[in-house]
This record gives sequence, C-alpha cells and structure tokens, in this order.
Amino acid sequence: MNELIATLQAILPSTWRILFFSGLTFALIMALIPGKWDPTRFINDKVKHALTFMVLFLLIDLAFPAAGTIGWKATGLMAFGVFIELCQQLTRYHRFSIGDIVANGVGIGLYILISLGIGLLPGSEGY
Repeated sequence: MNELIATLQAILPSTWRILFFSGLTFALIMALIPGKWDPTRFINDKVKHALTFMVLFLLIDLAFPAAGTIGWKATGLMAFGVFIELCQQLTRYHRFSIGDIVANGVGIGLYILISLGIGLLPGSEGY
C-alpha cells in the first residue's frame, strides 16, 4: 500500500489538478443529464454520490498536496455538492435533495477516515 501511495504522490500535482477539474466537470455533467441517459442509473443514487465525492477528495488531495489542512477541501467539495443540487433544481427532471448532500458528506467523511488510516493525507499530522 505504501508503494501505491508513493507512486500516486510522485505524479506532478499539475497532472492531478487537470484530473480534479475534469472530475468536477464530469460530476456536474452526470448530475445534470436526464436519468434515461445516465449509464450508471442501475447503481443506487446515494452510493454514486458517496463514491463520487470520495474520488473527488482523493483528486483534490493529490492536486493540492501542500495545502496543510483538509478542512477547506472538505468545505469546498460540500459547497460543490450544494451547487450541483441547486443546478438540478433548475431542471425539469431533477430535484434538490438533502439526502444527496448527506451522501456527499458521507463520501467525504469516509475518504478522510480511510486516508488518515493509511497516511495518505498530506496534512494528516496536523488534523
């Protein structure tokens, strides 16, 4: 596991930034397409939210390793989740969902717990 973490952290942060912002864009697009066009519609919605935000947190952690604290990352991702819900409210085929926001928070929390356990978070010693 340590070798995998070292390999991921050896990749330039600029590469991870491109992947992170691509991930944000992809998440927004997937959240706004009609359900009939969603290729992941067979997966539970709350599970998708939790997994998406776990991956987004991994990407933001690798994209901005020198940040020192994880609080602004979690806050920023939660704000993005609320933004998605507000955008969905503007469509005719989605609704604002507090449950989705909670699922986003669960994904963020799970990532923090897992990454603290394996020592992935760059600022984990100060958390």
